[in-house]
Amino acid sequence: MRYDRSGRYALLAGKGGHVSIIDQHTLALKTEFFVGETVRDACFLHNGSMMAVSQEKNVFIYDDEGVEVHRMDGHRRVGGMEFLPYHWLLATIGNTGVLQYQDTSTGNLVSQHRTKLGPCGAIRQNPFNSVLHLGHTNGTVTL
Repeated sequence: MRYDRSGRYALLAGKGGHVSIIDQHTLALKTEFFVGETVRDACFLHNGSMMAVSQEKNVFIYDDEGVEVHRMDGHRRVGGMEFLPYHWLLATIGNTGVLQYQDTSTGNLVSQHRTKLGPCGAIRQNPFNSVLHLGHTNGTVTL
């Protein structure tokens, strides 16, 4: 479960391919759709109107109605995503251990870094300075 920056909308995604957005003020279902693949992670982008969904092979961008807006082919087998709102960057990491930054305003791949530590199971950001913390499957935590 992820929340947008205002805290009004909650994004729910399940391994069975179910994605939904719930308005937390009225507890009303805003959007619900099925992608037909395993969903590994999902996060809101700029606000509650755009979301990135990591599916079995690629990362897809959907709007708040469930319409596919973009498919990011360069991001393969992504297990975790974080959106950096002040930089407009989508950071992804997955089973390959490559940290990638995608600019959401232009659609360009900004940077990619090999961690050389194998698969990564967790990614989170510090909201005060936007430093990403990566948790690898061998127990190593990197910044």
